[in-house]
Amino acid sequence: MLEIALGTGRNLPLHRADVTLTGIELSPEMLAIPKQELGREADLRVGDAQALDFPDASFDSVLCTLAFCTIPDPGAAAREVFRVLCTGGLFAVLEHVRSPVRAVRVAERLMEPLSVRFAADHLTRKTLGYLGAAGFEVTEPERSKWGIVERVAARKPE
Repeated sequence: MLEIALGTGRNLPLHRADVTLTGIELSPEMLAIPKQELGREADLRVGDAQALDFPDASFDSVLCTLAFCTIPDPGAAAREVFRVLCTGGLFAVLEHVRSPVRAVRVAERLMEPLSVRFAADHLTRKTLGYLGAAGFEVTEPERSKWGIVERVAARKPE
């Protein structure tokens, strides 16, 4: 199992004990935190989601939570996940996205210039678009929080 852009590793303790964990994070400073606190075997390394340093079809599942909003080229990252995922493998994504609710979408558009400038955080990206373009079959999209939080289960087709 690969987690991309794992940040401080908050998801890592939630994985079952029998899962072989691999994680990448762009920031060495952020990666130092889970390396010290995890308390279990895991391959955690500095890496860029847009250029994964793994062979094709290396993982049966990949997870990304609240990170595609800050990746400069989310399409490239989605293509890389597709490449390293085994056929039939699962890509689970949790992301904040552009709301379908007009008033919320207006607020997102007004805040986005500041969020991008100060946190590199894009508020109005569309997860389903770059996953579909990369070749994934989206099987279970769900939205909550006025449509700004999207959970997606996507598979690499057989």
